[in-house]
Amino acid sequence: MLSKILEKYPKHGGNTVCLSFFDSPLGKLISAADTNFLYFVLFEDSKDLDKQLQTLNQEMNCTFVEDKNDILMKLDTELTEYFKGNIKKFTVPLKTHGTDFQKDVWNKLLEVPYGSTHTYGDLAKLLGRPTSHARAVGAACGANSHILLIPCHRLVANASKGGFSCGIDRKEWLLKHEKKFV
Repeated sequence: MLSKILEKYPKHGGNTVCLSFFDSPLGKLISAADTNFLYFVLFEDSKDLDKQLQTLNQEMNCTFVEDKNDILMKLDTELTEYFKGNIKKFTVPLKTHGTDFQKDVWNKLLEVPYGSTHTYGDLAKLLGRPTSHARAVGAACGANSHILLIPCHRLVANASKGGFSCGIDRKEWLLKHEKKFV
């Protein structure tokens, strides 16, 4: 699978970004990292995977290789421990690509406690914005390329679970999973 993905992107000089899979209870995750940062963690069926690879390839002028470096090995360990219920916060260094507003939302999401939920409007208020910015917060969540690590699954709508770029079934599973280990 990765070899087909790698064929699509031109090989460049200096920068090497490693790609690897992680088998989670919710499906395969694919992640990308160099020696400094994790650039994304997405489910392999994510509609944004190709876009993330293309952006990274262009912005970093990088070559993708199928390999696990120290950051990806640490991610594997932390994901394993997360799914066992042993850790509640990830420590892998992240690099995000997005607008200033999206980055503000993602940084605020890192403060939402494990096993809890906030509404999109709550997060807008925490950002100093009116609750009417709830849709913009939801859109920023949809652009999150660090699934699980930046916990957008912890945001819900007032009258429902809200959306989730990876599917509402996965969101519900993650919320139930975290509640078991609070």
